[in-house]
Amino acid sequence: MIIKSKEAEELFDRGINYFRAGFYSSALYEFNKVKKLEPGYPNIDFVIEAALKKNSEVAGQLTSFIEENFDADLQQLSDELTVENSSDLGPEVQALLKRGCFNEALKKLRQVESVIPDSRPLLLLLGNTQRRLGMYADAEKTLQRAMHVYPEDSEILNNLGNVLLSMGLLKDAEETFRIALRISPDDPRILNNLGALKMQANDLDDAEHLFRKALKFRPSWATLKKNLFNLQRRIKALDEEIEKLRNEFFVHPSYLDIGLALGKSLFFRGYYSEARSVLRGVLKQNPGLLAAWFYLASSHEIAEDAEKALECYREMVVRSGKDTCSEFLNFEILMKQEFFDEALVELKKIAVLELDLASSRINLGVRYFEDCLWEDALRHFEVAVQINDTYPDAVYWVGMTLLQLKKLAKAKDCFARAVELNPDYADAHFQLGMLLRAKAKKKAIAHLEKALSLNLRPSFARIAEKILDEQK
Repeated sequence: MIIKSKEAEELFDRGINYFRAGFYSSALYEFNKVKKLEPGYPNIDFVIEAALKKNSEVAGQLTSFIEENFDADLQQLSDELTVENSSDLGPEVQALLKRGCFNEALKKLRQVESVIPDSRPLLLLLGNTQRRLGMYADAEKTLQRAMHVYPEDSEILNNLGNVLLSMGLLKDAEETFRIALRISPDDPRILNNLGALKMQANDLDDAEHLFRKALKFRPSWATLKKNLFNLQRRIKALDEEIEKLRNEFFVHPSYLDIGLALGKSLFFRGYYSEARSVLRGVLKQNPGLLAAWFYLASSHEIAEDAEKALECYREMVVRSGKDTCSEFLNFEILMKQEFFDEALVELKKIAVLELDLASSRINLGVRYFEDCLWEDALRHFEVAVQINDTYPDAVYWVGMTLLQLKKLAKAKDCFARAVELNPDYADAHFQLGMLLRAKAKKKAIAHLEKALSLNLRPSFARIAEKILDEQK
C-alpha cells in the first residue's frame, strides 16, 4: 500500500523514536494517532501490538500496575454518598461510573460538592473520576483538600500517590506512599502502588520486594500475581541482554553501538552507577553520540543529581546544534536566575534523541523496500543520510535501493562509503565485492573474503563461498 499522508509518516517516525528510547507509552500514543489518521498504514497493527506489549511489561504508563481500588470500593463509597432528600444520588453516580460515563458522573459529583463539600466518599470519588479523565491537577487539588480534612487517612494518601505518579512526580508520589504505609503498613494496595512507582524509576529489585511483600498479605490477588510475574519476566530478559552485551563489548570494546546498548540496558535495569560508567567510557571514545548523553543525563536526573543532569543535557543540545533556539536561550536565562528546576524543564524540550530519527527513517524505508516500492524506500533512506551522513546503515540502504533501480555505479559508491564509515560492515563488503566482480576481480575477492571473515548473513555467505571456490 502506498502511504499518502506525510503527517502519518511524521507521527510514525516520532513513535519509533520514542519506542527505541524505551518510552513505550509515548510511542503507543503516536502509533494510535497514525492508526486513526491512516488505518491502512503498513504494519501499524503489528507495531501497536508490540508497543502495547512493551507498555504493559515495562515501566512507562503503569496503569496496569496501579490497583484501581476505586472500582473495588465503588459500592461502599456510593452507599455512603447521601444528600438531603436525594437518596438516589449515590446509586446514580455509581451507575454512571460503572458504565464509564465519567464526564456525566463528574457533573453529578459537582452538584453534590455544593451541598457536602467535605464528604470523604465524595472527595475520593471526585478525585478518582478526575484522574480517570486525565484531569491530574484537579485530582491533586481535590485529594489535597481531602488530606486537609482527613490527615491520617491512608486510602486518601494512596489515591493521592496514584495521581502524583500519573503526573510523573516520582519523588512526591513516593513520599506520599511512604506516609500512607506508616499509617497502614500491611495494606497490599499501597505496597503494590509503591511497587509500580519503583518500576517507573527502574528500581526493579525494590519493586519485586514490594510485590512479594504485598502478596503475603493478599496471596490470592490476581492483579498482584500478574504484576510480579511480568516484572520477573522483565528482569530475566534484561539480565540476559546485559550479560550478552557485556560479553560482546568486552571482546569488541571499540564497537560503540554495543557499548551504548549496554549502557541503555543497564539504565532500564536500574543499575545506574554501572550505566553511567559504561556511557562515560563510550562518550570518551566518541563525544558525538547524543543518545549516550541522553541516557547519562537521565541517569543523573533519576539519581537527583540535577547539576550533572543539566550538564549532560546541555552538552547533548550543544552538540546537536540547537544552542541557538529559543528554548536554549530561555534555559540560559533561567540558569542565571538560579531557577534550576525551570531551566531543566526548558532544556529537556530540545534534548531529544534526534539521531534515532535516522534509524526510524531507515526502518520505514525498509518496509517500503520489502514491498518493492523502491522510490518510496529511497526517499526515506536519503532523508536518513541527510539527518546523519555518518550513519553507515543509511548509506548502505541507499545503495541497496539503487541496486534495485539498476543504478549500479551509484550503488557501488554507496557501498564503498558504508565500508569507509564502518570497515567491518560485512553486508556492505559483500555487495561491493559482487559489483566489482566484472571489472576488478582482485578487489572483489578481497571484499568477499573480508565479508566472510565478519558476521556475514548465511544467505550472502553461501554465495560468497561459491564465488571464491570458483576462483580457485
